[in-house]
Amino acid sequence: MSLSTALNVASSGLATTQVRAQVVSENIANAMNANYVRREAVLVSTSSGGVQVSQVTREVDDALVRMSRSEGSKAAHQQAIYEALKTYTTYLGEPGDGLSLADKFSNFNTTLTTLVNMPSSTEAQSAAVYAAEDLAASIRNTSGMLSEVSADVDMEIRYEVADLNQTLYDLAELNSKVGKFESGTLETANLSDQMDSLLDQVSEIVGVRINYNADKTVSLYTTGGAALLEGTQVQDVTYNSADGTFYAGKTEITPNKTGVRGIEEGSLVGFAELKNEILPEFQLQLDEYARGLIQAFEAADASLSAGEAGLFTDKGNAFDASKLDGLASRIAVNEAVSHDGDAETWRIRDGMGVDEEGAVADATQVQAYIDVLDTKVDADPATGLSPSISLADFASAVVTAQALTRSRAESNYSAAASAAELVQASRDNVAGVNIDDEVQQLMLIERSYVANSKVLTAVSDMLDALLAAV
Repeated sequence: MSLSTALNVASSGLATTQVRAQVVSENIANAMNANYVRREAVLVSTSSGGVQVSQVTREVDDALVRMSRSEGSKAAHQQAIYEALKTYTTYLGEPGDGLSLADKFSNFNTTLTTLVNMPSSTEAQSAAVYAAEDLAASIRNTSGMLSEVSADVDMEIRYEVADLNQTLYDLAELNSKVGKFESGTLETANLSDQMDSLLDQVSEIVGVRINYNADKTVSLYTTGGAALLEGTQVQDVTYNSADGTFYAGKTEITPNKTGVRGIEEGSLVGFAELKNEILPEFQLQLDEYARGLIQAFEAADASLSAGEAGLFTDKGNAFDASKLDGLASRIAVNEAVSHDGDAETWRIRDGMGVDEEGAVADATQVQAYIDVLDTKVDADPATGLSPSISLADFASAVVTAQALTRSRAESNYSAAASAAELVQASRDNVAGVNIDDEVQQLMLIERSYVANSKVLTAVSDMLDALLAAV
């Protein structure tokens, strides 16, 4: 080997160790950065016999990345549903806890049974009225809590849409930059890290199809095929709270809607299902229960004329079929008998429409109230409850059905989260930084540096000797 060749080899070796040291030092510095992917300097031989870094690669398993985003999107979908229902059903309670709708109804039923055996007792009359007021208040409060959860879900949807649009614009900006750098450079690797992080964020909000284009940009589409991002062109996602629809630009992407190129999975889909399907069903169940109580006690009260309100009312009025929506939030005990109204508690024994107090030992009306509890509610099929269910069992059925929905949501979330964590762990094992391995790489780089330095020193000494001999 000539001295010039040796000099070239050693010089290229030193230059290479500099780049390798920079790559390894960045790996170590970002070991705790979840959005960082380990880099590796790829070495190739040169025509002069030296070595150089041909490119800096990122340790990425594309299949694992796709799986990670897909499973993460499913987990975010189920998490959104579970956490909203957990908040609501904690308030709803469960049969036997003394606080649920089922227990409030049971207590009301018990006071009626007591009253039918002691119709002359003012204490028994008052207790029955109190129990009716407690039941009505429980229905109103449960409906109110459901409305709060629905409002929170609506706000979360707005936040998610805003975050999604911002992330799409951030990706569009990266698309405009990515073509300005050569492939295989540290700058390109850093941009790729940023892009992957943003794509992960989008995937948590909505499931997407990602296309990697020849110009190194990315394009994003919903699973139904609607464009979200193409190059630097973003299709803004919008949400209409009134009807629960979503659009990307002018294309509707509402999830679970027939004939729509909609979105699937992701937290936004979970919130949309809550807004458009789950919470409306819960509200309808409560409204149907309120309807059942109001209509049944109107029908059972022989003292009433057409259009007069019974024991349970729609904010003081008789039932109006055209005003079913939100009825659970308005149900109240008739002011004539209510402790907050006229407090004529004897009316629960004699009827809401009588002009004066009747025979104190006559329990006919109370027995009619008890008997009506066994009538069928004819619940709307959209409640998901049996239409043949009786008023006596309706409260328990509502609590059980809603608790079961929450239980299924918890199970679905647990399974999805476990799958997402498993895939993410595999992805991290490939892309993550092992500091021990990087330190070993530094030691090898140091040895390479020392060896190349010694070659340069030796060549320098030889050149000096040759010049001295001339």
